[in-house]
Amino acid sequence: MSFSLAHKWHGLGPAFSFLLLNDILAVLSLTTGNVAISWWIVTTGGAADLSIFGISAALTMLLALPLLSAHGDRFPKSRIMAWGLLAAAITALGLALMASLGYYRIWPIILVYSIDVIAFSMVLPAVSSIAADLTPPDRLSDALSLQKSAQSLGRLAGPVVGGAIVALSNVAFALWVYTALLFIAALSAFAIAPIKPASKQSGHWSAEVRAGLTAKWKIPIDRNWTIYAFFCMAFLSPALGMLLPLKVHSLHLGANWLGATEAALGLGMLLGAFWGAAKVIHWQGRFKASLLAISTVALCLIGVALSQQGWMLTLGFGITGFVMSISQLVGQTHRQLAVPDHFRSRFSSVNFMVMNLSAMLGPAIAGAALGVFEVSTVYAAFGFALLLVSISFPLVPGIQHFLSLDHNEVKGWYGKQHPELFGLAPQKQQETS
Repeated sequence: MSFSLAHKWHGLGPAFSFLLLNDILAVLSLTTGNVAISWWIVTTGGAADLSIFGISAALTMLLALPLLSAHGDRFPKSRIMAWGLLAAAITALGLALMASLGYYRIWPIILVYSIDVIAFSMVLPAVSSIAADLTPPDRLSDALSLQKSAQSLGRLAGPVVGGAIVALSNVAFALWVYTALLFIAALSAFAIAPIKPASKQSGHWSAEVRAGLTAKWKIPIDRNWTIYAFFCMAFLSPALGMLLPLKVHSLHLGANWLGATEAALGLGMLLGAFWGAAKVIHWQGRFKASLLAISTVALCLIGVALSQQGWMLTLGFGITGFVMSISQLVGQTHRQLAVPDHFRSRFSSVNFMVMNLSAMLGPAIAGAALGVFEVSTVYAAFGFALLLVSISFPLVPGIQHFLSLDHNEVKGWYGKQHPELFGLAPQKQQETS
């Protein structure tokens, strides 16, 4: 495994090292802050306030992602990340001051946190697409593998750090730690040398937003892949989120089993991103690996639904995390490379927006179903629904051919197939004349 790490790391450069540091700190701070803020609201304002807070944050991000998407293609992504994280740190500072002074009002908290959400609406698409700018096409798979590993480390440690600080100290101190981590993450982003956008954007930002949405919709493979991912996430997000604690509680297990199961998910994703996913993809090929991965996730969720013991939940979620990393690595690598450089942030923003929308729809359906059926039945139904969606993956137009292309062939592939959507038609005509 140490040889694998050295091989992946070799030749990626110092800028990529700062990107990994930024990823770890940003995800660590975000997950730590989520624990602290959620606990603050639940213990002070109750479940109703937490529901209002969650809906407001989701709607803010849903609106902000497409509206701000063009900025990632106008300006250097590292600077967007840096200034976005700095803005988030300032809002975290405001929350920390409110908690320290004992001031609790849900609407001011929502207002302050909305700025944080808007900042991350710019940061997330930049983070998801900057690796393609920092590394050559044939090294993007290694780069994304390391990036996913760094994010998994932050996601694994964040809830533990946030929970421990709240338990041993208080919410206010946890929010101060959240603020400090965001400031350090911003500094690490400033250390990444800015790379100028691939092409200067001269039109109005609203026209660029429309251009990104139009291109995303008019490319059949990407449009259908996005719709497929929407339905996958609609059934997956409740199974990984709201249904799990209900399942654990229905088995009369303690909170330690909930923590163990969530930790197993994080460890599975870390192991897959760091080492296993690339090996499975090399063994099975990208198309088969993706199809088997999401089908395996569905079967694991069905197994979790039917299980009656804590260790089976933990094992199921560990396998789920591992195979999810396979699907993510395949999708992100090829889809990032296929998008022309000057449209990457806009495409990433739409992807995040769609995932947020499905992550809101899924829990709503699950909540309605829980009013009629018991949790194990709902859990199993969502697993079966995900399995049905997964077997539709081969129906995405041209997906097998697309995933059979190597990294150099897929570079800018969308632009080659649909040059008119990216303003590339004149260039192509000159080349062929």
